[in-house]
Amino acid sequence: MFNKTLLAMLVGSALLLGCNSSNDDPATVPDTGIETPTPEPDTGVIALTDLDTVYGYASENGGTTGGSGENKVEITVCTGKEMINAIKNKDPSRPLTIWVNGSITLQNAKDSRIDIKDVSDVSIIGLGNQGEMAGIGFNIVRAENIIIRNLRIHHVRANLGAPGDGISMEGPVRNIWIDHNEIYNSLTVADPSLTEDQVKDYYDGLVDAKGDAQFITISFNKLHHSWKTSLVGSSDSDNYDRTITYHHNHWYNVNSRLPLFRFGKGHIYNNFYDGAIESGINSRMGAVIRIEHNHFASMKNPVMSMYSQAAGFWQLIDNIFEDITWQESPDDGVVAGEAAESTGELTPPYDYSASLLPVHNVKATVLAYAGTGKIDTPPSPGLCASPEPAEPEPTEPEPVPIDPVEPPANVDWNSYDGSLQPFADNALTLADGSLSKFEPQQSGGADEPNLFSANGDGTIRFDSTANSADRSRAKLSAVAPDDGIYPKYFTLLMGVTGNSGGNRILETEVALGDANAVAASRLKIILRNDGNNSGIQLENANNGSSVTAGKGNEPDALDMSAYRIYHFTVALSSPTTGNVAIYTDGNNTPLLKLESVTMRPASNGSDNYLQIGDAGGSSYLGDIDWVVWSNAGAYTPDMLKGLLPAGIGNISGYEAQP
Repeated sequence: MFNKTLLAMLVGSALLLGCNSSNDDPATVPDTGIETPTPEPDTGVIALTDLDTVYGYASENGGTTGGSGENKVEITVCTGKEMINAIKNKDPSRPLTIWVNGSITLQNAKDSRIDIKDVSDVSIIGLGNQGEMAGIGFNIVRAENIIIRNLRIHHVRANLGAPGDGISMEGPVRNIWIDHNEIYNSLTVADPSLTEDQVKDYYDGLVDAKGDAQFITISFNKLHHSWKTSLVGSSDSDNYDRTITYHHNHWYNVNSRLPLFRFGKGHIYNNFYDGAIESGINSRMGAVIRIEHNHFASMKNPVMSMYSQAAGFWQLIDNIFEDITWQESPDDGVVAGEAAESTGELTPPYDYSASLLPVHNVKATVLAYAGTGKIDTPPSPGLCASPEPAEPEPTEPEPVPIDPVEPPANVDWNSYDGSLQPFADNALTLADGSLSKFEPQQSGGADEPNLFSANGDGTIRFDSTANSADRSRAKLSAVAPDDGIYPKYFTLLMGVTGNSGGNRILETEVALGDANAVAASRLKIILRNDGNNSGIQLENANNGSSVTAGKGNEPDALDMSAYRIYHFTVALSSPTTGNVAIYTDGNNTPLLKLESVTMRPASNGSDNYLQIGDAGGSSYLGDIDWVVWSNAGAYTPDMLKGLLPAGIGNISGYEAQP
């Protein structure tokens, strides 16, 4: 169905040139002394008679056809569970088109996201005006030839154990077409207890691409009411040659990231931008973006390169800037400014001339054609059946006060001293004296690569710089009591050396659940050394917001390249609430202390594990000297002087008190 040709019916007047019959010179027009007024440009709607052709980078690499083609399978779904099952059970040899005939929700999906993972040749399209993703988004991973069209995707929360984006693409992905959708969140949250930063982090991006993502077109969408609208490249070390086209989209009532584009090549043409609080297109880390025939209105800083270790570039071609506020370029970035000029050049490898509108027609045409209900779909087979009555919400036990923890006389530590690879037999010494090992994780049913290697000096290197999309994680289950009793405690210390190359260092995650629990907390720690974003990051640990201690652009920035002992304590008063603290190098004054916060939910209430490594999407590089942990208490550094296991490695700052 997607093999037609897009026709843009451009109606204009022909200019007839008079000819002089006596010679070949044009007739001389007498000078009357009266100036001929310049005609006003045509600003009307251009009739688009076919909207089913893929333009832009998704037309490359063999094109993007999704679930169309010979021998295709078509299915109509009313619930998220039906959609998930259709994707999981797809015949690899047959294209699949999923028609969405109702509202897909967290409740009827019985999951926090819709995974489009390890599949190809799939279209997911809303029927008429009935297709909706309400509070649940798509997670596209290791997939190719995927189409998402004609859906309203909205209010996808950022802290529900999922990527938190309306559409998240995490490479390797190829040939993705996101077309004629309406994707939005909210700039406000009806919770007066949240800070401004927590409101901004309540939702994540609308359309994000991370890792090795290529041959993507994002077209004819409405993108609105979002703080963090479209991210391309998760960090300054996510250095893939991404190729993405944005065309004929309507961006409005947004804050920034329109898009934020790191590395790679972008083509942005015929978009209408109407209102941006902070910034528009942010080209960073050597990205080159062709910005062509766009209409920017009522916004701040439409084109810029800010907040990265290296600038990006842009080529400006015949854009309209209307009611724009430009700020002065700061020392660490560049704002295009009123006299905006090109700083780079990009020639797209595809022909898009049939879809390129004159810039003065962009506003009216985009307003007429962007969003849902503009493409032809089959008729609905009828309304979906009413959902079954919701089951009563399970009740959590009342929070238990967290008693002060007395200094221990000794601690029965679980330990990993870095002398063996984490997956080697007897690599771990557990608190009861037994020996164990970490287990490797799987992604899509296949074992993840082992990116841990011995340095030969009693330390282990973790290195994912060869392919930042690789997941490599070492996991130990059952690290906390499975008794349903609160408070629960956890103390974790790690001796780690960072890197000087601007890469992230290590990702560590602790989940503290019970076998029969309906909810559980996890602490996700990212040690970072990537410019202004460097420091110790806790993802979604602070009532849904991420927080960073020792951040690179703050006065108390940590040197994340040096050897350091990172010390974390967790005291849970209930399955989902508690206190968290971060210390370093034996200093008893915490770098960060969170009290009575709702922590990041675990994927499942029964999750109970310690995991180290990298979940993919960014480059990590660090050396692990040792890791120790205990579930007996939330111990401060002063409580642990002289109590760390003997012979594990460098414990500077935790030696016995004199």
